[in-house]
Amino acid sequence: PQALLIMLPPWGNLMIELLKGTALVALIAVADLTFQAKQINATTYLSAQSFGTALVVYYIVARFVITPSMRWLEGVMMRKMGRA
Repeated sequence: PQALLIMLPPWGNLMIELLKGTALVALIAVADLTFQAKQINATTYLSAQSFGTALVVYYIVARFVITPSMRWLEGVMMRKMGRA
């Protein structure tokens, strides 16, 4: 149980890396989003807008979904271990 508390911060980083490599809720994959950005860039030559939008989507998911979830889990584990 003590090791779980120590490994939570690196595990959060791993979750973000997994987000980059796998599908998110089986609807949007990072590769699919990047491919769509490339397609938009190829047809409209708006590379900054297409890749910028993809970057914003990645950031929103990592910042507002994964990071708060991992902080909440860390807090729960710290309270269970009596370190709060």
